[in-house]
Amino acid sequence: MNLHASLTALTFAVGALAWTAAGETYDPALSARELPLEVTGGCLATDAGPCREDRYATRWAGRTARGDLFVVTPAACADRNGCRTWLIEKTAREAIVLLALDGRAALRSGTGAYPAVELRTELSATQVTYVRFEWSGQKYTRADTQLVYRVGGVECGTEEQCRRAAQQALDAQDIDRAVRILESVQGVSWI
Repeated sequence: MNLHASLTALTFAVGALAWTAAGETYDPALSARELPLEVTGGCLATDAGPCREDRYATRWAGRTARGDLFVVTPAACADRNGCRTWLIEKTAREAIVLLALDGRAALRSGTGAYPAVELRTELSATQVTYVRFEWSGQKYTRADTQLVYRVGGVECGTEEQCRRAAQQALDAQDIDRAVRILESVQGVSWI
């Protein structure tokens, strides 16, 4: 009876090992010790040092052909604009920075193996820029930049889109909204 239980346990262990090796229970991680010097500024990750694990917010973003993709921000900046964000690829040999950005970044479905990255930066109370970076096969390159206007806290779009929104507001007899859009986007002031 003990031999049968031992063989069953051994068979289960070999099966679990093969399953894990195939990546079925994959749980990727990137520790502060593995962060590139470009991120840590050359400090060493120790329990008491300036690069402690809790100093960085690390989020796994997906698999790549060479390893895993992570989004890293300083923990104190995780929910604020104007903070540094790094897109890091961890391979079997090293972790490298693919893209470093100032501002809030979001990953979008891309056409290739790497996601597109969209950076949102607030310029003023009425203007926001969106910059899209796409993977070129070797590195991330800027693919598109768009200036978007915000009126009354709501984005109405590009200058042309906002002009159409103002016209629609005029057609609907919503003069106040039309004037707010024209004042904010085109600098036209009506009294």
